[in-house]
Amino acid sequence: MRHVATTAMAAATMTSSLAYAQPAVPPAMQSVIPQAGEEVSHMISRPKTPVEFARNLKFIFDHDLLLQDEYYTETNLKDIFNLGEVGLFKDNDGSGNRRISVSSSHFVSIFPWVPIPGRTDFTPTAQLTAGRTIHDDGSIKAGVNFSMFEGGPDFAATQRIFGDEFIRLTPTPSPHGGPLPATAPHGNETWKRHWAEDKTEKSTTIGFNPAGQLDAVIIEIDKR
Repeated sequence: MRHVATTAMAAATMTSSLAYAQPAVPPAMQSVIPQAGEEVSHMISRPKTPVEFARNLKFIFDHDLLLQDEYYTETNLKDIFNLGEVGLFKDNDGSGNRRISVSSSHFVSIFPWVPIPGRTDFTPTAQLTAGRTIHDDGSIKAGVNFSMFEGGPDFAATQRIFGDEFIRLTPTPSPHGGPLPATAPHGNETWKRHWAEDKTEKSTTIGFNPAGQLDAVIIEIDKR
């Protein structure tokens, strides 16, 4: 399962090819997704499939919901992500910075917990963290970090949702080892697009497991 710490939140790191990717190679030497993403016109209440879940993430990005106070309510978060339980924490660090953190691995039906082989314990098959920090100078950083173990849309379906000139990131070796060998086209690949307009920068990173299925989406927003 992929999981990389996102701006405005603290999150545990999980072994993943996403952690071994970096955009050091110039764009001219990298591949580009040639298809624009589809227009997601509405939020899907209580998404029932990984594709619907991904479409909600696209909607969140397109409409800058991470910057809005109304987004960070328990009722709204449970509806957007089909959560049974959600951790929602708000604090002020005393220096004028206001933070909101969100975390959950308790999805309703869509990403069930599964038994650990040889044990009576269960483990989650997906993890969500999100957050926003409003700094004392008025700048805002926000993000979502979502990972799932399996069952995500394939590369073509992911293209149709997110699309539009993503750059493939070049994997880098890690002393801690990498993911399992790819078993399908686009397995273990990571793609990213960066947007910049006025005083706002946004990026979306999408990663694929060895089977070529979407297994990670990271959204980051930096508004100055």
